[in-house]
Amino acid sequence: MAEQYSIQAETLMKAALEDYVEIIKVVQASNANMSVIKGIKITISGKPRRLVDVGDLRTGEDDNKLQILVFNKDHIEPLVDAITEADFECSVDDQFINIIVPDPSYKQLMEVVDDLQRKKNSSIGRLNKAKSEATTRARAAVENEFIDQRIASQASKKCDVFHEQYSEEINKVTDDKIREILGEDFYKKFEEEQDLY
Repeated sequence: MAEQYSIQAETLMKAALEDYVEIIKVVQASNANMSVIKGIKITISGKPRRLVDVGDLRTGEDDNKLQILVFNKDHIEPLVDAITEADFECSVDDQFINIIVPDPSYKQLMEVVDDLQRKKNSSIGRLNKAKSEATTRARAAVENEFIDQRIASQASKKCDVFHEQYSEEINKVTDDKIREILGEDFYKKFEEEQDLY
């Protein structure tokens, strides 16, 4: 009978990779300006309100556009004033405010990359947990004489192979995403900085 420990570990690792790929789809260069836009506040009925309280901020069809779906049209004018005051160009289209954002700086893009790295580390943590749980269960099975040591060793070796395989895939997906976020010129600078560490 084939051992089930490494099979379960691989299933969990595959799910971690698939989830990671899905999560990072929304990580884009335009996110660099998003934090500045999110910081915009307007006063409504004498109370300060954050942009996220009065509208839904979304990325536009290209990296230099953001869009706000304003919940109440009465808030459009004060929002436009606040956005213009923050040195961004914008236009109104019914209930939407379209914001044109400048190309982000390297420093701003690196904040997006740092966020991506945190997401990557979380996914690698899921791989570590899947491997650890499988090998711990196999050891417990040996102690309880459900399986012999040879099967537990096979499970452990397979878990190591799966861990390495999925770690490499996560690292490759991350590197591709960093290249997409930074663009070729900034990516070269990023690589040079990585070589220094």
